[in-house]
Amino acid sequence: MVPSPHISAPLGFPDLKLSVPYADAIRYAQFRLLMLAKGELKSFCEQHELPYTSIVGLKNNSLKREEPRLLQRLLRSLAVDTEVIRIPPNSQSPRFLFPTVEALTTFQQQLKCFDSGNPPLPESEAPTGGAESPTPVTTTG
Repeated sequence: MVPSPHISAPLGFPDLKLSVPYADAIRYAQFRLLMLAKGELKSFCEQHELPYTSIVGLKNNSLKREEPRLLQRLLRSLAVDTEVIRIPPNSQSPRFLFPTVEALTTFQQQLKCFDSGNPPLPESEAPTGGAESPTPVTTTG
């Protein structure tokens, strides 16, 4: 019997060292959404077929519950490829699994940069004043 080309590879156990908690993923997404120019969010949502009202709620941290699938879709629209997992399976909050160490490292470096409030800018673009960046509301989990 010839194996079907539509059969996928067996699903192995995820490498949990490549995962981050929901709180980190949403904080990252909030920072990235704050980077959009004023008035760009609606067109971004339309372009990526994301529900505008829900994305605004996610950005403003006003969603009534966690929305891991929406957050995953948003992250993918921001070129952050992840899979949603629940470890342990009965956990209340999901984790986001990255495909490679490099992808996770990039995410962590960017999040650290956002958290510090001082993103590294090229020398020619570095501001001379002390303007502060807006900080999104963080979730508690």
